[in-house]
Amino acid sequence: MRWRRVYPGRADQVPVARVFAATLFEGTGREEDVAVVVAELTTNAVRHSRSGGERGWFGLEVTLADIAYIAVTDLGGGCVPTIRSEAPGCEPRVGGYGLLTVSKLALTTGVHGSAEDGFTVWADMDLRRHTRNSPEQQVTLVS
Repeated sequence: MRWRRVYPGRADQVPVARVFAATLFEGTGREEDVAVVVAELTTNAVRHSRSGGERGWFGLEVTLADIAYIAVTDLGGGCVPTIRSEAPGCEPRVGGYGLLTVSKLALTTGVHGSAEDGFTVWADMDLRRHTRNSPEQQVTLVS
């Protein structure tokens, strides 16, 4: 099953998208993980792209399968979404670790698009696993 929704690019829409996605995954054992992924990706769209501006919007796409797909599309602007390192001292900014959190919950993550046309940031979640961060779980960022 696949769902697509478009939300106004406002912070008050982040929890709306989060609850919608978590409800779709009810009974999978990954509801909270999905909610965190959606919250992080939608928050980034609103904070770091033109989606958060006047008349802005972000799109959410969810595919429910053994390997579930969650994607958020923004209106671009800003820089390319990247995963920060968690090594101490590498990056002095406080915060900015949302995509790192997403990458730890997901099987794989990626981004495509451009600052001019908008980015889609996505995560594949393995619903066959019910434990977080299994030692054998591989995390890969692709473009």
